[in-house]
Amino acid sequence: MSASQLHEYLCPQCSHINALEHNEIRNMYKEQTATCEQCGAVLEIVPALGIGEQVNLVVSVAQPDLPKR
Repeated sequence: MSASQLHEYLCPQCSHINALEHNEIRNMYKEQTATCEQCGAVLEIVPALGIGEQVNLVVSVAQPDLPKR
């Protein structure tokens, strides 16, 4: 897999296509955060191995931290 390969994903908030470089993927199956280039939403991205050793990105909008009681 090329180090300059881009992995594209849709923002679940506004459907903008964002990209993540392969070398930006730090740990498989660990949450990492990114910001949508269009709407500025904070996104949680979980990279996972897919079929044929391809990388799948599971993307969701990050929930704000809830106040502790």
